[in-house]
Amino acid sequence: MTRRSLLPALILLVGVVAACSSPTDEASQSRVDRYLGKWNYDQPDPSSGLNMAELALPTGPQQAPQVGDVVFTRDPQNPDGDIVIGRTDVGCTWRFHAGEDALRLDPPAQLCNNPTSNVSYTITSWTATVDGDAMTEKITAKSHRADRDLDFALPTGARTRTDDGDGAAVSAFVGTWRFDAADPASMRNISIVRGADGVRPTPEQGAVLMTADYGNRITAQTDDGCVWSMLVRGNTAKLDPPVQTCPRPGNTTRTIRSWTAASDGTRQTAIVHGTNEQNAPFTLGYAAMQRV
Repeated sequence: MTRRSLLPALILLVGVVAACSSPTDEASQSRVDRYLGKWNYDQPDPSSGLNMAELALPTGPQQAPQVGDVVFTRDPQNPDGDIVIGRTDVGCTWRFHAGEDALRLDPPAQLCNNPTSNVSYTITSWTATVDGDAMTEKITAKSHRADRDLDFALPTGARTRTDDGDGAAVSAFVGTWRFDAADPASMRNISIVRGADGVRPTPEQGAVLMTADYGNRITAQTDDGCVWSMLVRGNTAKLDPPVQTCPRPGNTTRTIRSWTAASDGTRQTAIVHGTNEQNAPFTLGYAAMQRV
């Protein structure tokens, strides 16, 4: 067969392969692309329930604000497929399927032993939809405690896409911030301290001074004189580096392992984990501050 006679056959073969594979691959990539990137939770709002999770405690329902980010990437095992990997800033990794209408947890029940809060939980459903740079999500889960499992739900979640170069919101953090009045009923501004004498709720009060450092960085100075370094991406600031220690009187130290805050310029909502001067672990799961 001559070269001229081979040419039509080769063109036909290429056309057949393209017709068989390209539309499916392109559709799959298009479905995945809209979810890729870093997404920050928007400022939680207790009045509307936005980004306020509901935890079913034995004493009754309790709200818990959601702050922080998730990064969605393609599945490295199948980069042309419709599987998406989500990694949260608290150290959990989740697997999703990108469908025509939404991103859904796949399989629907996945377990994470959260290394930040030292709590294990199984997410049974997580659905996310996007519209440009806005994401809405719904989550149901079970938090595994020593004596029982607790139902957890986020009925109204909202995120905004950001990136590692987005430090435009530094000005939303700079200034003096004062803790709202502590409220044991909602656990707002109540730290849970786990010491040798048992679990002790401790109200948070006072102010935090945040100043611009350089680039995306800010410095947070608390009333006890400790200074902490944070990094801002979009509306969210996080402790950076993630573990910092402050010398305290009596040859003691105060350590913060995680501090994540969301700000809209007027309000701040934060979650903090660390150890106090007595080396007792503490968790401030619902910090609320107003700019002074």
